[in-house]
Amino acid sequence: MTLTDDAQQGPIGPAAPSGTPPRRRKRAPSAAPAARFEPGRVAEARHRNPTWIVAGVLIVLLSALGGVLLFTSSDDRTEVLVAAADLEPGQPIERSDLRVQRIAADAGVASMPATSADDVIGEHPVGFVPAGTLLSPAMFEAAIPLGADEIVVGAALDPGEAPLSQLAVGDAVELVRVVLPPAGVEGEATAESIGAGTIWAVESVATGQLWVSVRVQRDVGMEASLAAAEDRLRLALVGGDG
Repeated sequence: MTLTDDAQQGPIGPAAPSGTPPRRRKRAPSAAPAARFEPGRVAEARHRNPTWIVAGVLIVLLSALGGVLLFTSSDDRTEVLVAAADLEPGQPIERSDLRVQRIAADAGVASMPATSADDVIGEHPVGFVPAGTLLSPAMFEAAIPLGADEIVVGAALDPGEAPLSQLAVGDAVELVRVVLPPAGVEGEATAESIGAGTIWAVESVATGQLWVSVRVQRDVGMEASLAAAEDRLRLALVGGDG
């Protein structure tokens, strides 16, 4: 009996099913290249360019400045003067009586720009002005006109007869007459009030005296003129609550 070639190939196993793809072997992931390390060598720090830093700062500053200028140019408010406190008629204006405020006022609203503060100092309100009121030129006059029953009297006063270094236009004063005892009678001099007044003008003269003009009521002025002629007139400065 003769063996065929098929018999020489060994036992025949079950046939692989048709249509099944052959299996592929998985490849192991390749290892990442190791970092190169050189002993004794220090890594160099990265240097920043100072020119770029300065340029960046300038850009930020210019942007902020542009924003401020744009806001200012679009703001139509103006700086005006307002009363910082109640202003009494006849009392001269001082710098502390004024305050600057930014407002958006209509064209028809009377006001005074902040730059006119020096012009109004020393002038007198023609009427009572409450604190916070928007000021206008019509509210002030360089001098308040005298009333129908008012006069201005003047006198040259020696040192000691008035507070020479403190008197100013608009100050409230008390007019005082010195009463001497009758001739031949021992006694001390006394003083009596003539009335109240307001300093109208004050000026130092070459003789060392102080020439003072006082605005008073007519009857007070008559007595003050007589006391001045007799060299018995004295002035006393009255405080704010007086």
